Amino acid sequence: MSDTMTPRRSFLTRMAAGAAAFGAMPVLAAATSCAPTAAPVGAGPAPDEMDNWFSEMKGAYKVIYDCSQPGGGPDGVLFARNFLTLSQEKLATKDADMNVVVSFRHFATPYGYNDAMWAKYPPFAELLKVQDPTTKKSAARNIPLHDEVQGFAGATLAALAARGVHFTVCGAATTFMAGMLAGKTGDAKAIEAELVANLVPGARAVPAGVVALQRAQKAGFGYTFAG
Repeated sequence: MSDTMTPRRSFLTRMAAGAAAFGAMPVLAAATSCAPTAAPVGAGPAPDEMDNWFSEMKGAYKVIYDCSQPGGGPDGVLFARNFLTLSQEKLATKDADMNVVVSFRHFATPYGYNDAMWAKYPPFAELLKVQDPTTKKSAARNIPLHDEVQGFAGATLAALAARGVHFTVCGAATTFMAGMLAGKTGDAKAIEAELVANLVPGARAVPAGVVALQRAQKAGFGYTFAG
């Protein structure tokens, strides 16, 4: 086994091992939230940054696509394209009527990073098992940024961003992946900051993908699981 492959395999092994604990966090949080608490009648937290962001979207039709698995990233892109394009063709809606958010979280999180990050960190393509259709090798670029998903016109991240689609990128998964990439000797905080600074157009980092999903539904967004 080559020296270059060893850290990549190590990354994937640790990523898989940590997935169970990582995925369990929302469950643990939910269980904790079930404990009874005393609060004044009618009291509630003031709107925060996430509440305000979603509430600013005033379109008549609002939906968030939840992408959590490797295949869910491209499918979420395709679903968002279909929602906009087919509603326009069949129901005469306009892009201005639509508020669409594609959420990249858990294993689909790397779809929220730009080409530079995919080229710098090969484990992303290995984790998602993404092959570049041009080179027939492990992808060194974020394919949906450029290539239309399943050949459908307009099914790219760039095309959707141009139509007003927003993308959210899980901060919790970004922190987790940065730690895996850094290993025992690297600077995880620096890698995390680098990833957050290199998101795809129209994307923003959120505290956690599950937080964005909850706040979106609170703001009246329909929920669709993309995979």
